[in-house]
Amino acid sequence: MKLNRFFTTILLSLFIQSFAQKKTETIKLILSELKTSKEDTARANLYNKICKFYLKTNIDSVNYYANKGILLSRKLKYREGEMMSLNALGNYYENKSEFSKALKTYDQALVIAKKNNSNKGFATIYNNIGMIYIKQGKYDTALELMIKGLEAEEKLQNYKGIAQSYNNIGVIYYYQQNLKKSTEYFEKSLAQEEKTGDKEAIIQAINNLGAIYDYMGENEKALSQYKKALKINTDSNNKREISTNLLNIALSYYKLKNHTESKKYYNQSINLRKQLGDYNALAIAYLNYGDLLKENKQNREAEKYYKTALQIAEKNDLKDIQKNIFGSMAELYASEKKFELSTEYLKKQILVKDSIFDLEKTKVIAETEIKYQTEKKEKDLAVAKNNLLKEEIKTKRKNILLIISLIIISSGIIISILIYRTLKLRNKQQKQEYELTTAISKIETQNKLQEQRLSISRDLHDNIGAQLTFIISSIETLKQAFNITDEKINHKLASISGFTKDTITELRDTIWAMNHSEIDFNEIRNRILNFVEKAQKSNEHINIIFERDAALDELHFSSVDGMNIYRITQEAVNNAMKYSGAKNILLDAKKADNQIEIMIKDDGKGFDMDNTEFGNGIRNMQKRASELKSQISIMSANGKGTSITLTIPKA
Repeated sequence: MKLNRFFTTILLSLFIQSFAQKKTETIKLILSELKTSKEDTARANLYNKICKFYLKTNIDSVNYYANKGILLSRKLKYREGEMMSLNALGNYYENKSEFSKALKTYDQALVIAKKNNSNKGFATIYNNIGMIYIKQGKYDTALELMIKGLEAEEKLQNYKGIAQSYNNIGVIYYYQQNLKKSTEYFEKSLAQEEKTGDKEAIIQAINNLGAIYDYMGENEKALSQYKKALKINTDSNNKREISTNLLNIALSYYKLKNHTESKKYYNQSINLRKQLGDYNALAIAYLNYGDLLKENKQNREAEKYYKTALQIAEKNDLKDIQKNIFGSMAELYASEKKFELSTEYLKKQILVKDSIFDLEKTKVIAETEIKYQTEKKEKDLAVAKNNLLKEEIKTKRKNILLIISLIIISSGIIISILIYRTLKLRNKQQKQEYELTTAISKIETQNKLQEQRLSISRDLHDNIGAQLTFIISSIETLKQAFNITDEKINHKLASISGFTKDTITELRDTIWAMNHSEIDFNEIRNRILNFVEKAQKSNEHINIIFERDAALDELHFSSVDGMNIYRITQEAVNNAMKYSGAKNILLDAKKADNQIEIMIKDDGKGFDMDNTEFGNGIRNMQKRASELKSQISIMSANGKGTSITLTIPKA
């Protein structure tokens, strides 16, 4: 069911905590103050204020200023400042999804908090460590940490922090599907937010409760919460939020089968969004109401709303919404067994997805090119200025030497030394700035490449994976619908279905590799074990043994190298099972002389290597070994089995 799309989706929103500031200041004012500040605790606190501002606007700057704060605080032995800067650095790593680095940094901050017995530190750091465990799905550990953070907030009587802790605990219970507890903590969060008087936070808490009540099917309670949010937004004349509240109320009334009220609030929401010219929200409103009608089997009414939503989305070039509409229409026609229409809209959805991907890719390339040209111009300008400055200094030195002549030779020498030291220091500083700029650019490029890889892997899964699954489903439907008795046709259909399932498995392996920047040997081993287990089930007369040196588990490979190792092993085992007639197959992986040796050996019939031409399978193994910069050797003789050894040069 897709109705959750319209919620003000803070049900799953979590609060990352930074240390609160007692007064609000603009970033320009803080940076100006930083320039004139001395190297004392006040300057360390300024670094932490800057980190808080940049956490939402310029994340890479957080890394720079947090490290500045850490170094200065350690120099001053200012433990609280070091703790706050470490927390800011942990926030940076967490935002970059570098969770192991974030946990290590938070742990360093926690050590200081424990030494200082700082409830302020406990409240913030326990919450942030818990956040990472939530993202990793370790809910029990996260809950324990969040409760510790809550206890610290209560000691501080920090109502804002208490409300955020209640919210995060409620989210954990939601993920654990303990809806009663989740509701209890969302209600507590709302009560605390009301004490703060923060209207935006109160509305978020109210919508949280509405969303959880809606999810539980308690539509009356959900409706009550949405009306509370509507009143607050009406008082502040927040029209955009009012339109969302009206839509939520309309959908709640529909679920309560009060269609008259539902239609009334729905029309109010639509009219307000038209006034605002918010065509994105308007299209979503038509789409969501169509989804609700579809779920209640009112397919023709749903179809009308989908078509209206589609007209708005196409007119305003809202690609992402078009994609969702095509998906909903495909589901609608599939439920009516109109498979031709369903397939047509699925194809449209795929085309829109592809166009979105192309637009995003073009945008990234354009931005990268602009950035490159800008940086190049800045570097050229800096070099020109530096050269001009050197020439000016040389000219001044000559004039001074001519004027003062031999009388003040000693003074001239001293001045020359000072100038030389100044130039050397300036060049060193420029070199450091250039290295920092290059490093930041490299990090940004790597992040964009990783995002593109993840996007491509999602598209492979969503598009190709869905189409392959659809083929399998279609074959099964065909067999059931037509009661096919012809063995050849049945065999052919089964063969196609099996081949498609194998292709899905291969696709999953490829996506697995794409989603990792690097792969350790233990992951490769687990992947091979899964393959071996499946292979042995289909060939029970063959005994397959996998032995490996445990020291290999610590080795890491790039995703490409890891995939090549896996594919070579997979191909070798497949060949042994298909052609050797073996009873036993041994896989042996070990370290030897700073190399990795993986041997696949069988006791089958073997073959005459001098009179046998290698097929595509072995040529593919040789090609992959070449990409690995590795050696692959094949030993076989009639009646003596076959041994394939992959030797990888790895320390």
